[in-house]
Amino acid sequence: MTDAFRVFVGWDSREPIAYDVARHSLLKNASVPVSVIPIKQDELRARELYWREKDPLASTEFTYTRFLTPFLADYTGWALFCDCDFLWLGDVAGLLEYTKSDKAVYCVQHDYTPKATIKMDG
Repeated sequence: MTDAFRVFVGWDSREPIAYDVARHSLLKNASVPVSVIPIKQDELRARELYWREKDPLASTEFTYTRFLTPFLADYTGWALFCDCDFLWLGDVAGLLEYTKSDKAVYCVQHDYTPKATIKMDG
C-alpha cells in the first residue's frame, strides 16, 4: 500500500483531548502509512459542505457528519470513520485485511440495549 490509509475521526469541540488521544494512539500503533482527518462540523459548514440544522438531541457534533466520510474520501479507495473517544491498542493495518473482499461498506453491528435513558451530556 503506497497511499496513506485515510481515517476520519469525529471531532467535537467539547472533547479536543479525546481527538488528540485517538490520533496519537492510532499513529503510534500503525504499521502502515495513515492519514488522520478530523471531521469538524464548523469547517464543513464554512465550506458549505454541510448545512443540516443543528439537532438539539445530537449527542456529538459529528452525530450526522460521520456519514460524509465517503464524500470526504472522494468516493475512492478505502476510508475508515471512528469516534473521537477511540483508544487504539492495536494496529489499524489489521482492518485492511477486510478490504480484499467484494464488500463496499463495513459496519460494526452489535446487539446493544442502553442501560440508561440519557445519552452523553443529557
